[in-house]
Amino acid sequence: MAELDEERRALAESFRLGHAIENALTAQQARLFVRSIQNSWGVQPLTWTQRQSLELFSDARRLLHAAGIFEDTDGPDSEAAASCYRRAGELLEWLSRSHDEVTREVPIEVLAAGAYQLAGLPAMATGILRRSQVGGAGGIIVAFLSCDFDSVLGRTAIFWQENFELTRRDGSAHLLDAAEDSAGGSLPPMPEPGRESDAEEQDTPREASFSPLAWYLVVETIRSLGLLAESLRRGEQTRTGIALEKLKTLADIATRWTNDETWVMLRLVLAAAERFVRNSLHGRAAALVEDTPAAANQLRRFAREQFGRGRGVLWASQIKGIERLTDGNAFALCTPTGSGKTMVANLALVKELLLTPPEPGAPGRLALYLVPSRALAGEVEAKLSSEFRGENVVITGLYGGTDWGITDNWLTTETPTVLIATVEKAESLMRYLGTLLIYRLALLIIDEAHQVVVAGTPKTMRDLAAHGDRSIRLESLVSRILVLKPNIARIALTAVAGGAAPPVSRWIEGDDAAVPVGLGYRSSRQLVGVLECRPNQSPFITLELNNGQPLYVRGRDAPVFLALGLPPMPDPPAGVKNSLHHYVQIHALWTALHLAPSGRRILVSITQGPDRVMRRYAEAFDLAGWSAIAPFAPRTEDARRLFDEARAACVDYCGEGSSEVRLLDRGIATSHGQMPQRLRRLMVELIDKQVCPITVATATLTEGVNLPFDLIILPSLERIVEFGTNGAPVTDIIPTSEFRNLAGRAGRPGAAEAMEGLTLVCVPMANSATAASKQDEQRRQRDAYVANLNRMLHLLALEESADLVVYAPLQTLLASIWTKLRDHLGLRTVADLHNFLEQTMPEGIGTDLGVGSPALLDMLGDSLDELDGIIIAAVDEIETLEGLSAASLEAALSRVWQRTFTRYSSAVESWMEAAFIKRGQAVVERLYPDPVQRRTLYQIGFTPYVGRQFQQVSPQINTLLKAAADYGRRSPEARFNLFWQIGELVRTGRGFGFTSRGATETALIGRWHEVAGWWLQREGAPPPPPVELRRWQGFVANNLEFRLGVAVGAAVAEAWNAGAGELEVPSLDTWRATSGLPWIGFWFRELLRWGTLDPFVAFSLAQGIVGTRDEGAARRVDYDLWLVQRGTPISDEDLIDPQLFLEWYRSLPKPDRVAATSRTVSASFTEVEGKLSRYAVRPVPTPDGIIWLDPAGFQIAQSASVPGEADIDLSRRDYELVNDGSGARIVRTY
Repeated sequence: MAELDEERRALAESFRLGHAIENALTAQQARLFVRSIQNSWGVQPLTWTQRQSLELFSDARRLLHAAGIFEDTDGPDSEAAASCYRRAGELLEWLSRSHDEVTREVPIEVLAAGAYQLAGLPAMATGILRRSQVGGAGGIIVAFLSCDFDSVLGRTAIFWQENFELTRRDGSAHLLDAAEDSAGGSLPPMPEPGRESDAEEQDTPREASFSPLAWYLVVETIRSLGLLAESLRRGEQTRTGIALEKLKTLADIATRWTNDETWVMLRLVLAAAERFVRNSLHGRAAALVEDTPAAANQLRRFAREQFGRGRGVLWASQIKGIERLTDGNAFALCTPTGSGKTMVANLALVKELLLTPPEPGAPGRLALYLVPSRALAGEVEAKLSSEFRGENVVITGLYGGTDWGITDNWLTTETPTVLIATVEKAESLMRYLGTLLIYRLALLIIDEAHQVVVAGTPKTMRDLAAHGDRSIRLESLVSRILVLKPNIARIALTAVAGGAAPPVSRWIEGDDAAVPVGLGYRSSRQLVGVLECRPNQSPFITLELNNGQPLYVRGRDAPVFLALGLPPMPDPPAGVKNSLHHYVQIHALWTALHLAPSGRRILVSITQGPDRVMRRYAEAFDLAGWSAIAPFAPRTEDARRLFDEARAACVDYCGEGSSEVRLLDRGIATSHGQMPQRLRRLMVELIDKQVCPITVATATLTEGVNLPFDLIILPSLERIVEFGTNGAPVTDIIPTSEFRNLAGRAGRPGAAEAMEGLTLVCVPMANSATAASKQDEQRRQRDAYVANLNRMLHLLALEESADLVVYAPLQTLLASIWTKLRDHLGLRTVADLHNFLEQTMPEGIGTDLGVGSPALLDMLGDSLDELDGIIIAAVDEIETLEGLSAASLEAALSRVWQRTFTRYSSAVESWMEAAFIKRGQAVVERLYPDPVQRRTLYQIGFTPYVGRQFQQVSPQINTLLKAAADYGRRSPEARFNLFWQIGELVRTGRGFGFTSRGATETALIGRWHEVAGWWLQREGAPPPPPVELRRWQGFVANNLEFRLGVAVGAAVAEAWNAGAGELEVPSLDTWRATSGLPWIGFWFRELLRWGTLDPFVAFSLAQGIVGTRDEGAARRVDYDLWLVQRGTPISDEDLIDPQLFLEWYRSLPKPDRVAATSRTVSASFTEVEGKLSRYAVRPVPTPDGIIWLDPAGFQIAQSASVPGEADIDLSRRDYELVNDGSGARIVRTY
């Protein structure tokens, strides 16, 4: 027997090596793959024959057979079996997408989905089945293989309605009798399941004939799948086991008595069902409550909710994550976009906030969820609010203007809380509320954790010196939290860490031996290719990478290519052709416009100059030959309403003649980093709800936000990264992490329409210009396009290597300091370095600090100041929460170092820890010896040198704010004058004043009040010309909303801290008394954020009461009338009091709520005697009421109605028939 197994395995291995090596396609497989994409995109496919389809279908069946052999010989988790299932699934998928008829009875997409499920690729299975139009019994199998158990139960209810006689007590017994009678007491043998038919015997599939046995198998399979779906959702292991045993019996029958297709299908369904049971969230997460059985009901409720969202069956990366959650409390989950990281994070929240028993009298446990952007914070808050609806958990996101939010109930509540914040907001909270925050903190989740990694280049060093690097704030904050709470549960999430995943994992776990979870897992197919651009020719694609690895055809050097067959772009004017970049950009748009009708969602990702590109795109529609492009119109009334709302906001913030509005009218959404936040959110909603088929955006759109794109086109990989000392721009390709993040957004499982996400980099293959004077220039530019692409592909491959050097922010900062001291000041030894660090203040080495000076000594001084800021923050927090004696200082600094990402990065050097400690000792003992001064500088939030400069201005800011107690009654011009006065104080500040890149932005600083007047809607303020719009928006984002807002926020924080007790919590009730400031101090940053002089307008926009600033101004009348009707004297402060705003908002009429309905109805038994006290039941509506069936399709009872809401989808709910002393009744349990 062993010899036979070895022989079978050798044959299977030989076939696998020839047909199923990942990323290596045979010539025929490559042609089928390309043909499937062409068919999906609605372009002319390559020539093909039915015989070729049948041959590849035969290969797929052989691969399924080989996979079974590998499972027999190697075990159920055989990697060889998985590779066979994967390639079989791919071949079957590509045949399905090509509409090739190669099966007789079983839809080919069902076979493809089964193979994908067994390959551990459930997202691919769901993707192919979403395209299926199969109904009836086949639709039930489709829903089951999609893990859509709600649909399984809904479809089975319809099946039993149509076949009601099968729900009686005798069930299907008469069907089996009929099958035996039709065969004369026996059934004819069918071909052996492993035997392959010869494709030459027949070139077309045969028509299937009716079989009583086949009908019996169908009915009993539906019974089993219904029981499985219900039991999996509820976590009922006993009934799940019964259903599996029945499926096994049916598969055995099919082995002997049905055709090959049916047998293969049932085998795949059985194997998938077994996998679903093994990987059910109910079973996999049970270990989390082994020590706290009282929490089992909460976990069961959470698991049931996940099944309701289609996420109850776990993927490979999620299983590993849950295993780590069970075994410990710290790990990094490093898997691509769409691979299930959110589920693991949610389960961590459940474990730490709901399943962990609270300590008596202690405040509710708190989870801090760090995100890299305000946009992602909003998305996370919305999703978590939905996920935890009905649970006793507060979900709040802090990412607006105020440092603790307009509602503050989370601060003191005993309810478990999830706080979602950007790093900057979390820093503010630590400075305001560090003691309370750390005391309550139980879980830290770091989303997009790879952003702690830096490039380690001279530019990185300059950014660190200029206090503009976000990664060092992330490293500093997380390291300090880990110092203060070393045993806190923590998870790092990242989709694009690449080679940085191991050090991120070691940092989060605090273990040199730690390894990331899920590394290498891919849930979908993500392709990277080249969009070749040639004048007067159809676009052409070559495919370079599949899931990060080279994709190739066996025996050929050329990559897989794809001819699109689209009409060539019309020849543009010479002014366009003479600029190769301009030509490539509009060629990308032309391609997108002609692929969009296929239903694909397309993103054109702009790496630089989005205002210029958007203007060129808006003008392209006026070019000759572009008028034939179909006009855009939203497809539904809901889409029209959302489009109109977004367009109104776009006109409000950008102007009627802007490129943003012109493109939106063409169905093209836009987004960039300088776009006002409200407009960005509306654009994201247009994209997410698929109102606009094409998006033109910068990378800020996709920083962690999950949007449904099938195709991403990059007209260029190049970006201006800085300006040289002579003002000339310096360009480089975008970071690999940005490219990975971008590519990861294409083909997101469950969101995108296509089966693969495709990212295309544009490369011009010929000059666009015809003028002789442009030929050499454009040849050089084309060479640069190719060089940039090759460099990106090389760096992506390099990051997969284990010996990748990973740079950390603090390590790079220390290296920058030492390099300058060694190369320019002549220091040579460690002793020299320590002596310098122990004595030198930043202003002792540089003369032009805090302004981003490129002078070497200024950069050195600014770098020291950056380092001092990290040290002061860490020391102050330890001193405040733990106490810090002189004798324990060195040990405390060592603890901080041990928790830094730098400690675990591969670029760290041995001297760095001692240097960090020496500087830390000098900061505390010599440079800033006064703990009160350190505390004040820490709370201000700037680096120490910059903070000292700011202290010269902050009293004047607060004086102006105090003098504005009448702001509520001031005229618009008087209100604007307050912003002008404070802006003038801040404008020239060192380290906190306005900044610019290049001469044009510098000129705007001199005219900043014009920009502020336009933004804040000062009466008579002119808008910018359309060509200047983005530059003005950028000035608003960088200098008004951020720099001016941060400066005023720091001054307000200084005032509040001066009046607050050590453990005082911010509250709207006490804010004015504690800070000594009027309400305008509270609103100032919010007004800058929303672009208005009226706090009521900002409040209305923030609460979603209105959509535009003009609408908010119109609603002010309602509020003023409400104030009068209160019957009390109205003060200046009442006109802008956030407490009164909230009171007015709560007084507004609310939509009528549907009257509560009973969750119980009486019932009577029908086909059973009622011997059990409880039955799981499913409703089947009939003209006479509701028949209640067992999930396997047998009648149990009847009732007049369904408990709960009558108009809901009944398949989403759970029901039980309760039979006790009170009688039989139906109860809705979910």
